[in-house]
Amino acid sequence: MKKFIKQFFLITLSISLMFLAYVFKVQAISDVDWKLIFENNDGKQWIDLGSLKKFKNDEISVLTKYFKNPNETNKNGETFLYVMKINCETAKYKDISVNGVYQFRAKWKSSNNDELIDRVIESTCTYRDI
Repeated sequence: MKKFIKQFFLITLSISLMFLAYVFKVQAISDVDWKLIFENNDGKQWIDLGSLKKFKNDEISVLTKYFKNPNETNKNGETFLYVMKINCETAKYKDISVNGVYQFRAKWKSSNNDELIDRVIESTCTYRDI
């Protein structure tokens, strides 16, 4: 009986967490102030101006949307949502959430000259003072 209760609890918890992730993802898409900041052959990149949140140490978080252009393997293209934390002083970032899934061990990274990420960092750090 104890094993059944544990399994029932874990299943219920899992379903609840998936539902919450879906609700937050839908809410994030519908209540935003998207600003297209850059597009190139790889895709398009937006930031949500309403999501900017300042932290200590010259850090800021922002909701971003990336549309990956269609290619041979994906004829329709793909859209990804990221919550990024950006250090404006070092121009490094980490993805805190990817498509509604929290990234527990996100590490600071440089853009490695990725134009889209560079523009996210530049735009976010510019808009933080507005």
